[in-house]
Amino acid sequence: MVAYLNMFPILLSIGKISIFSFGIFLSLSFLLGIFLVWRLSRAWELDEEKVLDLTLLSLLGGLVVSRIYFAVEHLQFFLEHHLAILAINKYPGFSFWGGVFGGILTLFLLVGRKKDNFLQALDIASVGVTGGLILANFGCFLGGCNIGITSNLFFAVNMMGVLGKRFPVQTLEALLLILAINKIWSMATHFHQRGKIFSVSLIYIAAIKLLMEPLKQNHDEGVLFSVLLLILGAYTFYKVTKRKLLLDLKEAVLFLYKLPTDSKTRNYTLDRLKKYWYNRRVVISWNLRNFKKILRRFNVRLSYKNNKQY
Repeated sequence: MVAYLNMFPILLSIGKISIFSFGIFLSLSFLLGIFLVWRLSRAWELDEEKVLDLTLLSLLGGLVVSRIYFAVEHLQFFLEHHLAILAINKYPGFSFWGGVFGGILTLFLLVGRKKDNFLQALDIASVGVTGGLILANFGCFLGGCNIGITSNLFFAVNMMGVLGKRFPVQTLEALLLILAINKIWSMATHFHQRGKIFSVSLIYIAAIKLLMEPLKQNHDEGVLFSVLLLILGAYTFYKVTKRKLLLDLKEAVLFLYKLPTDSKTRNYTLDRLKKYWYNRRVVISWNLRNFKKILRRFNVRLSYKNNKQY
């Protein structure tokens, strides 16, 4: 059953019109990104209308550059199929890196050269982009883009247009991004220096991309751009937070040295992990409770408890 979960490049057809899964999830990813940007702009008490205008224009700029970059990468195919670059649903494919740099460039042109405004805009945009990437990856999984390497694992899947079962790298990347957005959102809703959210988002995205790169069939320039993105994120982070990289590296090395030998360090680390796990459990519990409240509003009852077996 698992091997065929990805076999839905076309969700449904209405007459001669086909609704492609990649197009649907790409649209949903935009909506999710815009929703996160809107919620964050309200939390920061910003002009929501201006923020949404900037978001839509930046998304459009990033999307155009992303598609053009993808077409250049697959120039031979698009030269043979002249209108394929416009048929996004039928011929899915975007360059993540083209989208990132295109979006940043568009935002810079719109916001202007004032440093603080630009950094704040990047903070908000990075939250929307990270959230949107989650659904975009699920769309890639269903649509058959960013295909993984061949695999014999039990959860490997058949992908459209290629032979052999493939590692579902798109789904794994989406799950890692869910963990990333959870951490980023928590930071964004608390006090921080302008530019910090943007830098942390770049670091998380670049690290995830680097981890996933060996599991993808086509590598191209992914590793190079991931490293560049990681360097840019780290540079921005230490620039805006005024922290010292060498001091952090020294403390990290000292901590790793003490961990197996010093009982106080071990106990302190275990205590921190226990507190973190407790906080995670509380958050999950509250989310489940809120989810049940929403279900009750729609007269949905979870009846798995006290079910009698006959």
